[in-house]
Amino acid sequence: MKPHLYKLKFVIMLTILIIITSFVSACTVSMNQSPKISSLEASHMYVYPMGKTELQCIAVDPDGDNINFKWSCTDGTFIGTGPIVTWKAPNAYGDFHIMVIAEDSKGSSSQANLTIGVVFNENQNQGCKSCPRR
Repeated sequence: MKPHLYKLKFVIMLTILIIITSFVSACTVSMNQSPKISSLEASHMYVYPMGKTELQCIAVDPDGDNINFKWSCTDGTFIGTGPIVTWKAPNAYGDFHIMVIAEDSKGSSSQANLTIGVVFNENQNQGCKSCPRR
């Protein structure tokens, strides 16, 4: 064989080896995993209008990334930030849906939902202004 053919054969083999190595490396790089929410709980599942309940989201990130919590609801407001917040009910009756998104520092996320009932307070109807609100 002529020397330039050996050189060409070497370059082709080296190129194939580089392509295979980069393909294998790309396949073995682990992907970022989403945080896992194990629970979303409320201290009270039923509250009076303008009442409050504490919400807690327990989540872990399999990769050990930091987790940010984003809370949203169909009505009412949140007090605080992070995995534990307080939800203040609106001045209305019905079921209100709470959603939390647990997002890691790389943009992967998971979500959970919870429904809180805002119920009629019989004591308020009777004019009891000192009755505690939950």
